[in-house]
Amino acid sequence: IDINNGEWSEILDRDVCIVGGGASGVHAAVSLVDLNRTVVVVERNDFLGGGTHTYTDPETQATVDIGVVIFQPVPVVFNFFNKFNVSLLNMSSVQVNKAGNQQIHLYQLPYADFRGGSTVTRNVSSGEEEAKAFHRLVHVLSKYPYLLDGYDLPDPVPEDFYLPFGAFIEKYNLTAAFRTIYDIAQGMGDMLHVSTIYAIKYFNLDDLRYASQGYFTQAHGNNSELYTRAGDFIGASNILLQSTVISANRKNTTSGRPELLVSTRDGGRKLLSCKQILLTIPPTITNLRGWDLTADEYAVFSQYITANGYWTGLVKNVGLDQTIVTFNSAANTPFNIPALPALYNLAPVGNIDDVWWIKFGADNPTMSDAQVMSYIERQIQTIQRANNVSITKPEWLIFESHTPFHLQVAPEAIRDGFFRNLTALQGGLGGKMFYSGAAFHTQYSTLLWRFNQGVVIPKMMRSV
Repeated sequence: IDINNGEWSEILDRDVCIVGGGASGVHAAVSLVDLNRTVVVVERNDFLGGGTHTYTDPETQATVDIGVVIFQPVPVVFNFFNKFNVSLLNMSSVQVNKAGNQQIHLYQLPYADFRGGSTVTRNVSSGEEEAKAFHRLVHVLSKYPYLLDGYDLPDPVPEDFYLPFGAFIEKYNLTAAFRTIYDIAQGMGDMLHVSTIYAIKYFNLDDLRYASQGYFTQAHGNNSELYTRAGDFIGASNILLQSTVISANRKNTTSGRPELLVSTRDGGRKLLSCKQILLTIPPTITNLRGWDLTADEYAVFSQYITANGYWTGLVKNVGLDQTIVTFNSAANTPFNIPALPALYNLAPVGNIDDVWWIKFGADNPTMSDAQVMSYIERQIQTIQRANNVSITKPEWLIFESHTPFHLQVAPEAIRDGFFRNLTALQGGLGGKMFYSGAAFHTQYSTLLWRFNQGVVIPKMMRSV
């Protein structure tokens, strides 16, 4: 035991140390336990699930998911939920406007510019034009099925991947489908200018394939139940919540095993001794301060130049008509997309009176939580003023930052083989270091579980 001169209260010896208890980390931990591997999960939040977060109303016990809501109808999803006897619901089967059901409601859908509250007439393509555009998109994306399995790209990298997404949709005559893509793929920031590879992994080929079958969600609007039960399966002694890695020694230990020094929520420290490490957090240089990065790791991770900002939550005391969802649409932008930073829309949850979803996006991750909350309150008041209702200070019930969202590198880096170098990191340090999470695939639980099952876990087991 070689780091920080014995400044720890406990040593945990495990086969695999997993850094990050979000969708990737928890799924991987469960998968590895099923393979008779011992694990420990280090998570900075006080809950498992990462972007999955659920609010429970203290009076009615009604639940609302404010993060991850939907899953594709694929075996890896069914298997994970079934393992813990968590029921799923096909959202296409929900009775519209059924009382007490927040999943699907039939609302009026006005468009307004949230900068001033003015009504906007949005240019909308016909249903036939949109359907044809989506058919063309399926044809294009069918050339790149490997995008569903990570970033193992051909060499040379197809030019489509590093085109701005706006240029990509013009190239293939997909403009009639863009606004629907934008409304579904929230959190992509300035989507017209992001490199296409990020857009078509987030709104992906399987989304188009499975749209007619319907997406799934937890049957009672509580996706967090999956992670609660998964946590029980992993075991409390194998989960360190509100904890972070403050130092890593993966190369020069007496035992030959990587070691991680962890600061825990009680202010103490624990030393983790691992045969393998699985890193699932955003691999920014800031997040990895204290790690003994290899030259290859630093060369890759230092190329992340930006990310989007994305925040979600719930507010009450808004007082607007709860049969109306107001979409933020700017009058003077391409496709009438909102001028970010901004709320994407203002929508009632439906199953709790006068409670409203908050989904706020920005082109970069630099805004503080306090700035975001203040901005949201002002935009809500703008819509209140435009609708001639009482101006209130919205009351926050829950607020979560998903920032940084979609780490990105320059288009030139994509062209020059960034993702080849990223995927080559798997199995580094002689089969001791592995990676999962959104940076190695996309911000989509279904695809991250598929990536774990088909790529990461098999590689880890082959290296044992």
